[in-house]
This record gives sequence, structure tokens and C-alpha cells, in this order.
Amino acid sequence: MKFVDELYDFYKKKLTADDEDIDLLVNSIMQELSRQDMLSILSELNQKELYQITGTYIAYKLREKIIQDQDLGSIDDKDTYLH
Repeated sequence: MKFVDELYDFYKKKLTADDEDIDLLVNSIMQELSRQDMLSILSELNQKELYQITGTYIAYKLREKIIQDQDLGSIDDKDTYLH
């Protein structure tokens, strides 16, 4: 994905593989993107990338609904950029 490649090139000297660092960066970037920006990024995906992103999102939302239906609370909202 071109967008990820560009992010990596820009931040590679500043980031570690720490999930928290990556989550903070992605959350910060997502807050600045418009709907059109996000659709533009998605339009550049190949079929496999689009399949992976869509599948991951659907699985996440199904897990969230199961948890809500079973009255177990909710999935941790630290990844607010997924909502």
C-alpha cells in the first residue's frame, strides 16, 4: 500500500515496532483525514489488500457485536480509528 510505504519512509527513524507507538501515530493521522482522503487511499488498494482490510473490519465488528450481545462489555476502544 503506497500510503503505508510513505508513512514508513517518513517515520522509520522515529518509530519502533511497539504497538502503542503505531496506534498513536495511526490515530493521529486518521483524525486529520477527511472521508475523501480515506476513500482515495482505499481506491489505490489492490484486490488482496482490499480483501484483507474489509475482512479484518468485518471480523472486528462481528466480535464487537458478540461481546455486546453476551453483555460482556465492549472491545477496548483504544483503536478508535477503527470505528
